[in-house]
Amino acid sequence: MIRELMDLLRDMDRIPEEWGLPYFKQEQYYDPFPLSEDNFHTLEPVDGDRTVCCVDGGNNTILESPSECIHLLRVYFNLFRGRERVKNVEPFSGYLVSRPVEDRIVSVLYPVNPTIPLEVRKFVLNRDEIDGGSMTNAGHTVRRYIEWLVAAHAAREHLDKGDILVKDGVLQTSVEEERGYANELYRLCMEKKVVLVGIAKTSSLMTTTGYPLMAAVRTMADGNIQGRWYYHPVASNRHPDHMGNIHVVKYHASSEYVFRTEFHREQDIPVDRVLGELAVQAEDPVFLGYPYGLVDADKRARVTDEEVKYLRTLGTGMMGKPMRYRVNSMNAHDILSDI
Repeated sequence: MIRELMDLLRDMDRIPEEWGLPYFKQEQYYDPFPLSEDNFHTLEPVDGDRTVCCVDGGNNTILESPSECIHLLRVYFNLFRGRERVKNVEPFSGYLVSRPVEDRIVSVLYPVNPTIPLEVRKFVLNRDEIDGGSMTNAGHTVRRYIEWLVAAHAAREHLDKGDILVKDGVLQTSVEEERGYANELYRLCMEKKVVLVGIAKTSSLMTTTGYPLMAAVRTMADGNIQGRWYYHPVASNRHPDHMGNIHVVKYHASSEYVFRTEFHREQDIPVDRVLGELAVQAEDPVFLGYPYGLVDADKRARVTDEEVKYLRTLGTGMMGKPMRYRVNSMNAHDILSDI
């Protein structure tokens, strides 16, 4: 079995003769640039004095039945200046209860640790807003909305001109509801001259030859540029729901990772300085090459399986028979997995 896996991986360890162009599904909104060695730029770390704020969120399912689903949702932002934390901020946490109502999902958020001014809120979600249209995935959808809200709160209350707000993920929305939350953040950052950046942990962008775009750029860099660097331009972007100007960035010389990094396309941004300040944060060995502010935000926002398992056990002991019978119609697979 091991030999067959090695043979399979060896066969897959190849690069195409031609990279092709960066590929975007909605081609009418993008004009891709040919992949070229001329698009690499050196990157130098900058010990700046601006505040860097990173935002991330997490969610996980506590209990579910065919008629309801309870999630724990958490969103966190931090404040750094260079390598030093400016202020400790408690994450926002809340329970999200989702139920199917006709052809929609109605989700109600109950704040538990309201560290931002966010009260009980109802979200009426169309099925096409949710991955797979599933009630179980409503938590992920609402969490995205809350991330935009928390980012706007951070920009409004804690950031000033020239400060940097880094949001986990790309600067793109998919539905009308999310667009409204994102536009408020865009407006605030433009008004306060706060630099807005999106950094994606993963990227599914491909080239027209079917090769992963991040891997293509990373492979091109070998032998062509040393140390830290960024690659730009990738494509001219006119998408009305995608406000990101795409860069590919290697934040540390010794890292094998590169990250899709986006700047708000309507802002006049000193790209070299901003990336240089983020590169200073990308020196922590816990994840070399990934800005530590995002490592910290991911850790503080994460809702672990162990945490929800504890809450599930408590909830199961507290619920009455009607709720228990509804939950039991969905949880047999989990019981078997634990045996």
